[in-house]
Amino acid sequence: MRSVWAMVCGTIRDQVDFSLMMDYLLHCREQGIIQGIVVSTWENEFEQLGDLQLKLALNNVAIVMSPTNDAMVADMHANSVNYWRQAKQMQAALDLIPTDAIVIKTRTDRALPSTKRLIAMLDEADPLPLVAEQAEAKHLTKIPRVFDHQIAIFRARTGRILQFSDFAFMGYSKDIRKLTNFDIADFTFTRGLVANIQFFIYPFIREYPIIRDYYRVINFYPLLKDLAIYTEQGGTQFPKFLERFYAVYFGLLAIHFRIGSFKSIEELGEIKLPIEFSDLFHSGQGKHLYHDSLGVTFNSQAVLDDFMGQSMAVKPERTVSQHWWQKKKSAPNKQPLVQQTATKQVLTNIRQLSSAMLDRVTNEELLDLKGFADNKEFSPHRWLRIQRPILVEQPTAYKSSIRYNLPGISEAEQDSLWRECEESTSANQVLYRYWLHHDIQPKDSPAYLMSTARTDNRFSILTVTRLLRQGLVNADIRAEILRINNFFGSFHVRHGQMNAEIACYVLARYMYLVESNLRIPDMANEQVQYVFKRFLPDKFEEFKGIVKQPDKLVAFFDQAIAEHHGAGRQRVTEMALEVTHQKKYWALLEKQFNGRYEGYEYAYRYGIEWQLI
Repeated sequence: MRSVWAMVCGTIRDQVDFSLMMDYLLHCREQGIIQGIVVSTWENEFEQLGDLQLKLALNNVAIVMSPTNDAMVADMHANSVNYWRQAKQMQAALDLIPTDAIVIKTRTDRALPSTKRLIAMLDEADPLPLVAEQAEAKHLTKIPRVFDHQIAIFRARTGRILQFSDFAFMGYSKDIRKLTNFDIADFTFTRGLVANIQFFIYPFIREYPIIRDYYRVINFYPLLKDLAIYTEQGGTQFPKFLERFYAVYFGLLAIHFRIGSFKSIEELGEIKLPIEFSDLFHSGQGKHLYHDSLGVTFNSQAVLDDFMGQSMAVKPERTVSQHWWQKKKSAPNKQPLVQQTATKQVLTNIRQLSSAMLDRVTNEELLDLKGFADNKEFSPHRWLRIQRPILVEQPTAYKSSIRYNLPGISEAEQDSLWRECEESTSANQVLYRYWLHHDIQPKDSPAYLMSTARTDNRFSILTVTRLLRQGLVNADIRAEILRINNFFGSFHVRHGQMNAEIACYVLARYMYLVESNLRIPDMANEQVQYVFKRFLPDKFEEFKGIVKQPDKLVAFFDQAIAEHHGAGRQRVTEMALEVTHQKKYWALLEKQFNGRYEGYEYAYRYGIEWQLI
């Protein structure tokens, strides 16, 4: 016996809508149509809603309340925030539902009509057929099958690919789970994709790369209206890429989804064959195809099935058996044949669908798309995202070197150093070692140090931050130094790591921000606080209070040095020198050098020589 559960997801914005939905589902449960109900919403959602939560509990409705993830997604520059919120609620509900159940996903408001349509489907013996069986029946066995059973949806569209109504849909739990995606890499893939596209596109974009390219190459927004105008005015020519793409999309749609209708049979008129490919971009076919501001909607499964099942070849005339004295008649073809070349090509592609046809846009198709992009009758707007030329085989001549010009040294020295970089497996280390053994001027030093600074060479980060504090770098390098310093400072603090170099480059950045009257980020405060925790416990607040008072800072560090001995005294001396640049601290520190730590000592001697500290 099958098990059916309803999950009601979302913020409870309208108590009237929510109450109507819950009463309806409770009646369905009482009648045995469904076996369980889960409400999935946010923590504290019921606090201002009176006794609503109590009423749900009295009726044995399961409630799951998740913490909001607004703080996590607030700064995401993508269109995936709403999807992520909804997917989180769906996942929380699915965790409570039997894994073999049919799941009706609905929402707290505006979803009652579509929910009733889905409930009506449950009267059928097999409301959600196996995808494999549909593939066999439609002769589409050579394309990937992503779901086990079809998912019932509403309002499939021809322009907004895989955008269906997200008010309510229905599928087996195993398949519905495939709609929840928490792969952060995919959240950059937005291309104008609203949440109810993202729910349905994520299961397919890896198996069907042509779908990813549709959104990558084509801005569908202007085409929603322009193709309606083009086809209504008699346009029948389409790009080759779209002829291949729609064959794939229709095949995918036909086997994976059951397209429900909000309209009754009486409201929908007759489907009249032939259905040409151009017909699918404007209203027609007795309201089975309806165009609005969001493009064309399939209002029934029948219109898609009838389009895909059309014949392209003239059938031989069939002679009807008659008496010898009667005039022979030919039985008329019952199905009118499609006429347009694009229709024939799409139908041919559907019949030949294979994994090879799911591949990305080809150069030939892209050239063809560029031709249509120039055709103002097809669309007067800029809908082709990729405007760059397609590169063919390049000339082989190597006309000039692209070698980076290393500053501050002669041509001969550059030649020698560049050859060493070419032969080395770590060019950035070659540059750092060269800087270490040559007296490179401060203005030229970033070219030799930034590469190793990006790979956490602490002496490089320390030196370039000192250059930053002295105002010896341009705006671009300044921004990169701040980024590198903050990244590695944060990394080491998070991992409980702190030594002299890290402490000093963290302090150097902090003093740059103070002296430049810039806002001190929370992370910069946290990093410096950790430095003090390691080397001067309980002194950070005092330090912050006098950080703009040089004399008090010197007195502060003099006292701290006097109170410390051994390695602790050296660390406090290093902090004092980094913050105040007082030469007396260098006199104390230089005594500690013994030649054992080349990079450490040179970073200090270089800083003193060029008055960076």
